[in-house]
Amino acid sequence: DIIENLPAAIYTLLSCWTRFYQIGKNNHVVWDEAHFGKFGSYYLRREFYFDVHPPLGKMIVGLVGLLSGYNGHFEFKSGDQYTDEVPYVAMRVMLATFGVLMVPLAWYTSRELGFSRRASHLTTIMVLCDVAWLCISRFILLDSMLLFFTVLTVFCLTKFHSERHDPFSPDWWIWLTFTGGSIGCVASVKWVGLFVTALVGLYTIEDLWEKFGDLRMRKRDYVNHWIARIAMLMVLPLCIYMMSFKLHFLILNHSGPGDAQMSSLFQANLEGNDFSKNPLEIAFGSKITLKNMGFGGGLLHSHTQTYPVGSQQQQVTCYHYKDDNNHWRVEKPWSQPRVNDEGEIEYLKDGDIIRLLHTSTNKNLHSHTVSAPLTKLNNEVSGYGNETAGDQGDHWLVEVVDDMVLGKKQHVSRVRSLTTKLRFRHVQLGCYLVAPNSILPPWGFKQIEVSCDKENNPGDPHSHWNVESHWNGR
Repeated sequence: DIIENLPAAIYTLLSCWTRFYQIGKNNHVVWDEAHFGKFGSYYLRREFYFDVHPPLGKMIVGLVGLLSGYNGHFEFKSGDQYTDEVPYVAMRVMLATFGVLMVPLAWYTSRELGFSRRASHLTTIMVLCDVAWLCISRFILLDSMLLFFTVLTVFCLTKFHSERHDPFSPDWWIWLTFTGGSIGCVASVKWVGLFVTALVGLYTIEDLWEKFGDLRMRKRDYVNHWIARIAMLMVLPLCIYMMSFKLHFLILNHSGPGDAQMSSLFQANLEGNDFSKNPLEIAFGSKITLKNMGFGGGLLHSHTQTYPVGSQQQQVTCYHYKDDNNHWRVEKPWSQPRVNDEGEIEYLKDGDIIRLLHTSTNKNLHSHTVSAPLTKLNNEVSGYGNETAGDQGDHWLVEVVDDMVLGKKQHVSRVRSLTTKLRFRHVQLGCYLVAPNSILPPWGFKQIEVSCDKENNPGDPHSHWNVESHWNGR
């Protein structure tokens, strides 16, 4: 009725005033706008990126940019002034609307919980005037969406609770479905939304436990209660969560800054990458990049900085971004003549002994009996010598595991880029080149430690590598 809805309307107007008033006065990129504005730009340019948060909130940022007329080409550097091409005020207003809607939801939730009018006014005013919630709603961030879906989940749960005496009625199903849908949305914005999911879970467990003790309830009805909650509070949120990722991958189908975080074959399906230009079969003299196939694996990398411990030779790491320091040249062992670029092409195959020469620093991929900086049971891997000087510690035996196209190793006559799975065994020490996701300290730029594992674990994905990029002018 009007008396019940009038306070909510007034509070909504007040919420608009507190959230929208002079929202564009600060015309600079503020705080995490540098991240989430940039992510929204990637959706508009359809360039693949990698981030720790689920994609729904960032897709909404991209949609807001699209509706505002933003073209997606502003860099969103922290502290930079917005240019005329960025409708940042419209984008902030649209996202602040999520913060506005929290206030009337607070009123209706309080009333649904049976609070007195005074208590409901107090609760709503607290939400209206909370400075942290107010400020965080006024910028291009995920938090306004996260808070809105959190409050919406609680509101839907209270409405569902009010229908508990009329199970399986249309309203009962509507509010159960809305609760599950809101859980799916909040978890798809940030994983911290799982806290309100846990609240719903605890309520559901308590509710089903009470029904278990109700001797008047038929077993069929009790089973139906379980089925309804599993479908709407588990399956539906999971479907929404997975659908957000499906849309994420459908939209971001062009090569972008997050390519190196993903597998080589995933990258090969992105438009705009140069993998199609790669020669298929690897030969001695080829310049390559090597991708570790373990979870979170990066590209084999080296740079001029040295280890502050151990041998103090040049660092070798795994790096999640593409640059020239990921490039290695396949060379013959020291006992054989150097590769003749004018002679017959010699293709790389299972059982070949090679050197990997870092093209930027002319250091050989090397291992010795010095302990790795973090994984002390493994041997250190370093950059050593140059293109004319080195020792037996630079030699690695190529072991083909299998090929994603050709199948088992006996069918793989030559190493292929992208599809052939490799292991590298150190000829002198018998250890295997691995990158087990151990993060180096700041002296290693927090990149992934590369070491030589003394144990032969053929099933360890962190000892598996594939050639990602491949250049050979011949």
